[in-house]
Amino acid sequence: MAGKVLIVRWTGSAYDSLGGLLQLAGQELAAEGFQVNVVTVDEPGRADRLSALLSAGGYAFALTMSGVGADITGEGGRLLWEALQVPLFNWCCDHPCYFPSRHVIRSRFLLHGYVFPDHARYNMRHFNSNGAAFGVHIGMPPRSVFAGAPLPAAIRNGRIVLSKSGQDTDPIEACWNNSLPLVRDILFEAAEALFHRSTADFVPTLQQIGERHGVLLDGNSDLAMALIRELDPYIRFKRGNLLARTLLRYPVDVYGTGWEHINRHGAAARFLGAVKWGDMLRQLPNYLGCLSINPLVEESVHDRVFFALAAGVVPSSDSNAFSRGQMPAMEAYNFDFTDGRIEQAIDALLSAPREALDRTEATYQAMSATFTMRRAVQQIAQFATLRRVNARTAS
Repeated sequence: MAGKVLIVRWTGSAYDSLGGLLQLAGQELAAEGFQVNVVTVDEPGRADRLSALLSAGGYAFALTMSGVGADITGEGGRLLWEALQVPLFNWCCDHPCYFPSRHVIRSRFLLHGYVFPDHARYNMRHFNSNGAAFGVHIGMPPRSVFAGAPLPAAIRNGRIVLSKSGQDTDPIEACWNNSLPLVRDILFEAAEALFHRSTADFVPTLQQIGERHGVLLDGNSDLAMALIRELDPYIRFKRGNLLARTLLRYPVDVYGTGWEHINRHGAAARFLGAVKWGDMLRQLPNYLGCLSINPLVEESVHDRVFFALAAGVVPSSDSNAFSRGQMPAMEAYNFDFTDGRIEQAIDALLSAPREALDRTEATYQAMSATFTMRRAVQQIAQFATLRRVNARTAS
């Protein structure tokens, strides 16, 4: 037995996606020989429950996502993980601008991990909390997650799925217009400059624009964090709206809320509302293709891309450095946000579905040795052993 692992989760993530990912990670850890225990920390008294569990001993490490439980303190205000000498690997999906106080905690027993290496680089460049940050791709889950996958093309529904929430960006712009003139001007200028760029360009772009307004910014400032928290969702929603309006004439099923602002009159696409994460996994193998949008990153892809590959469903997403380097056969079905590129990608998929499915299977096989969830938990377990050297030499 490799020891025990405690998975720390909560029930408030959208469609319970984080809970689902942690459940799969737990299954992979169990397959590696760990005894996996799970605790939910939504209610009061969470520190006491965690302390009682961990005090039993034998835990190699704990695993959480997006900072849940990372900042829990015990008696005397000391970080719980430090007090109990159990390393916590905090596997974050979002940019460090969200809850930045969790990303700057300095402790040997808190390992700052990110599913997108781009975000790990941000931590190192601007926070450097512990002298190290860890990029661990979610990777492809076991194919056994999807019953019967890959299904024969003849029994699939021939449609494409998009599982994503939307939002009208007009109210966001209205809020910006009511901001301080300096903040308003920086946001609008940066939003235009960053629409076709990635998260790595946020800070240098804000620095260039801010300096013209007499504001010199650093990536570790509250103002920069606030600006990025505005720009990140705005750009992603604006890209999502462009995708949604483009796919209206295609056989696409859209699952998610917030699409009421899209005029769907006469559309071939169907907007089917919210669906639980687990239900979406069960439905996924029935589709021909799976649309998604990467969260402004270059060094990995959204988990929907990895999951589509495992399900034998053709992933179609915005192209980035990772997809071009690791999934070159799928680039015909990828796009950017310039005129006509989304249509080209969808048309390529629908015009030759057999070729697209063959490329998908070849890509799945090529990536199976490296980019899997099993590989991810192996890396996390290895990184957790670095707790004694997980600290900056000098403050």
